[in-house]
Amino acid sequence: MACFFGSIGAALADPVELVLRDGSFSVSGALISFDGENYQIQSEYGQLTLAADMVFCRGAACPALSASPESIALSGDGSLNSALLMPLIQSFAEHQGYSYQLSKEMPGQVTLFDPKNATALAVFALSDRNSRDAISDILEGRANLALTLRAATQEEQATLNEDMFGSLDHPQNSMVLAWQDLYLYSQPSNPNRFITMSQLVAMLGEEPGLWPLTAGIQYPAFLTGKDDQTQALQQLLRVFEPPRPMPPKGVNTPGRLTVSTDQVAQDTLVQVSLNCDQPMAPADIQAPAHPLQAPIYLIAAPKKMQNITRAFWAFLLTPEAQDAVRTLGFISRSPKKTEIHGQSGLLINAILNTDMDMRTEDLRLAVLNLNGYERMSLAFRFLEGMQIMDADSQSNLQFLKRLFVAGYFEGRDVMFVGFSDSQGSAEGNVQISLDRARAVRATIATLLDDSQLSDGFEVLGLGEGLPLACNDTAWGQNQNRRVEIWVK
Repeated sequence: MACFFGSIGAALADPVELVLRDGSFSVSGALISFDGENYQIQSEYGQLTLAADMVFCRGAACPALSASPESIALSGDGSLNSALLMPLIQSFAEHQGYSYQLSKEMPGQVTLFDPKNATALAVFALSDRNSRDAISDILEGRANLALTLRAATQEEQATLNEDMFGSLDHPQNSMVLAWQDLYLYSQPSNPNRFITMSQLVAMLGEEPGLWPLTAGIQYPAFLTGKDDQTQALQQLLRVFEPPRPMPPKGVNTPGRLTVSTDQVAQDTLVQVSLNCDQPMAPADIQAPAHPLQAPIYLIAAPKKMQNITRAFWAFLLTPEAQDAVRTLGFISRSPKKTEIHGQSGLLINAILNTDMDMRTEDLRLAVLNLNGYERMSLAFRFLEGMQIMDADSQSNLQFLKRLFVAGYFEGRDVMFVGFSDSQGSAEGNVQISLDRARAVRATIATLLDDSQLSDGFEVLGLGEGLPLACNDTAWGQNQNRRVEIWVK
């Protein structure tokens, strides 16, 4: 690959002419790059990109069209590269019928081959980078894909070059590949062992940020941990204030709160409850929408993907890939079923999280309408006060489409059930939740052909019924503002 692109670099000053295959148009300019699929030239019209299968290239600087392996550079956290991305690349190769070989000289590099003739088709190269640097790599052309523990910031979005298309959070450029649990730890001298989501948000987002009063003691809260993980927690909680600086070294800090994806042996685990001011129960850890499941993002450089990169991207949203994610120990989109009366505590959790002013009728209707159905773990969430799904839900749409195509719902009744937060009137929220359920059903219908559509696609709006979390935080409202898939 180095020799291939080096020959282009040496000939950049030499002009080439690109001619449409029917001869109707041609343009000349200095060759900037050729990736095996597209020419990029600097012409009198500015930078132009033309597909190689649409044009002839004329001139001494034209590259040879002999097969050259596609180079796919991925930047991301080293531990996630090893534990998640590399196994998924191998699963992709097996799914596509390719053979592959791990490099002994260059850790993090794997080459895919055509098993018929041993031709190298693609080289994946994984680099250990934090989220900030990984996103910088795709913006500056050093990587094709970035594996990050947080979404791109507004500042990173603003650095997009004018010749790039889309945005970093557009579904064609961003997906949630998996989720992982974030754990909170305190110093052993801190008596707090259980806190609610509301208390956690207040600790990190209010001034002064204080731990709950326990045993007559209330400590100032200081968030610590790796930058990626503290930012992931803040994005999850919708707390955008920077963490308070820690006191100088040597000063006792019993209010330190450490966030980590791993066990911190010397500290004490702090458990977070979904319930509204209710004591934490061990079963809460397995409850729906466990609060500290942080998404792992895969973000693509906002430019046209090459063939194998595009195929790998599409593979990651297949049921096979998501099953592999789950097998690797991460939280995946693989559908799980929950009965409303099951041991998961779905109904009990809803009752505990019900606002005092919520109509009992809403909860009663939820139980009556959903009795006999099973809830799928896949959900679609919306921006506040809007019918627009968030970026994660856009990826869920593509995954749901693949489930329908694979016949997962064949012979079953499928119901799209909308829910709302408790902002606004109860009647208005029922209508909003129904409108969102209809919007998801309509969107899915546009993605399927007639043979995959079902007359059993029903919709239901239940407003504030079956809340997953308290509505007293932005996080809780977002959890409750959703459309779910129920089947029987």
